[in-house]
Order: sequence, then C-alpha cells, then structure tokens
Amino acid sequence: MKSTFSPLLLAASLLVLSSAAYAESADNGVELGFMPSAMDVTLLNEGGKFVAVDMKKIAKGEKCHMDKDAVIVKVGPGATPGTVLVRYAAPNLSHGGCPFMTEFELSDADYTAARAAFTAKADEASKKIDDLKKQLGEKWNELTQSAQTQDKK
Repeated sequence: MKSTFSPLLLAASLLVLSSAAYAESADNGVELGFMPSAMDVTLLNEGGKFVAVDMKKIAKGEKCHMDKDAVIVKVGPGATPGTVLVRYAAPNLSHGGCPFMTEFELSDADYTAARAAFTAKADEASKKIDDLKKQLGEKWNELTQSAQTQDKK
C-alpha cells in the first residue's frame, strides 16, 4: 500500500498546486495560456532580452521562436488592433527559442485558443483532484490538514 500511496500523494499534490495556480490566476486578474501553435514572434521588450541557452541577445523588433504549449501570461491589450500583449512565462531550455519574459503580440483568436487550452487543462486537473478526494475519503482530509500544519511551521 505504501509503495502505491506515495506516487498517488505526489500526483495529488501536483494537481492541487496546478489548480491553486489556476484559482489564483482567476482571482488576481492574471490569465495564463498555452501557445496554440509553434510560431515565430517579434520581441517587444525595450532593450531586448538575453537568451541564456544561446548566450546571445535578441534586440527589440527581432524574431524568436515560440514552441506549441509554451506557457504565456496576458499582459494587456496589444498596440495593434485585434491583438493581445503576452509574455512568455517559462525559461527557455532549448536553442533557438525565445528568452524568458519575452513580450510579444498574439492575435485575439490565437490568445482565445491559448486561454481555452489552459482552462481545459485546469478543469481536467480539478476533476482529477475531485476523483482523488473521493478515492481517498477521510485520508484526504488527514493528508491536507497535516500538510497545512507543516506549512505553518
């Protein structure tokens, strides 16, 4: 029982964290999304950004490559009508990609798809958490209460 319980607890904690991030994003007005497709984007950061993986700087107005499903955050409306200003919210770990915190514009349609993909994953995670709560029953309450007690120490 112990050997299967540990992975289950780890999965539950990851799901709780992901749903907590989703709930926090909704409360704070921060909207997360996943890039709907791989595409080259134009860097809009003043002064450019440094790409640690490639050891080079990308100047404002130059292009870099965003991978499908990269995590983005809505910053506000884009300067061009019909666009949304977003920021790449994860570090780049591969050559040729965009640097961390790159700002660029996405079309409204692409942003809507990005946000829908994120909310679908968040809903899926919430459903999995609910299923785990049902499976674990009273043990779920014991585990979450002991975790909260440890966090306060």
